[in-house]
Amino acid sequence: MKKTDSTQLSLSKTPVLGQTPRPIRSFVRRNSRLTVAQKRALEQNWEHYALGVCSDSADFAKAFHRSASVTLEVGSGDGACVLELARRLSGEDFLAVEVYRPGLGRLLNGVAAAGLENIRVSDQDIRDLLNRITDEVFDRVLVFFPDPWPKKRHHKRRLLQREFFDLLAPRLHRHGRLFVATDCESYAQSILETVNGLSTWVNLAGSERGVPRAKFRPITKFERRALAAGSTIYDFVFGRS
Repeated sequence: MKKTDSTQLSLSKTPVLGQTPRPIRSFVRRNSRLTVAQKRALEQNWEHYALGVCSDSADFAKAFHRSASVTLEVGSGDGACVLELARRLSGEDFLAVEVYRPGLGRLLNGVAAAGLENIRVSDQDIRDLLNRITDEVFDRVLVFFPDPWPKKRHHKRRLLQREFFDLLAPRLHRHGRLFVATDCESYAQSILETVNGLSTWVNLAGSERGVPRAKFRPITKFERRALAAGSTIYDFVFGRS
């Protein structure tokens, strides 16, 4: 699974009286060492490509210097997928959210080398980012190979649960789509069960069904390794009901 090496995971503990319990995060921020190139990319390009505080469509238009369709990728890893999409679809804009700084460094290296202006990046917890948005800004949301947290006792840390779907729904355009891919069977089943229980979302393939890999979705190095190891890839596409 792609370890999105995301931010500090807060474990549920009995709170001290008067204190608000810390939220359970779907990621852990690891202190992985940056390469020289990644560090340089962050230092030289972060200010230009980092998404500022955005709360509505007007803010996003300012951030990208135009009004266009916006795709959000949650957990971009090293950016291979979003980078290829941004190159291919120059008329669309892309927001890559990833808390793993080496991954952001690699992405920014690629963005700067290609001279792309239709990508912005964020290292925020996706829940914090979405909470600040007040209207429908995304036409497409991509969640490819999120950390599966395979042990049963860790399932509560998975991103794709009711809370995330409820948070995302009002930020996705009515015609928008959420594309999901995972190579974890138990996670795939959990996602289907969650969506089936939500009145605000619909599985566009039909209840309990997946879809073939979306033609636009690049096959990354991680996915090739998973396929070579004999893993099954489960793809889904969801929309607002």
